[in-house]
Amino acid sequence: MIINKITNGFVSQLFDTETGKYTHQDFVAGNVDYEDQTGNPVDPVECGMQAADGTEPYLPFDMIQPSEIPFVGNSLMSENS
Repeated sequence: MIINKITNGFVSQLFDTETGKYTHQDFVAGNVDYEDQTGNPVDPVECGMQAADGTEPYLPFDMIQPSEIPFVGNSLMSENS
């Protein structure tokens, strides 16, 4: 069975006004939902994704840090791009 693990959260980004660049960003995880491929909710323990104690395989939310991303300027991308 394929399970969609949907993690809601937000991104926190640090901006340095002296350099005019973002310096760091993090993803902060919030609520998690599990569903099958048709969008129906599933219990992660019942389907075998989680152990009874709530532990499950871990996959980090790796984010590319601003120092690793080429600077794209300070204007929004156009709707045509």
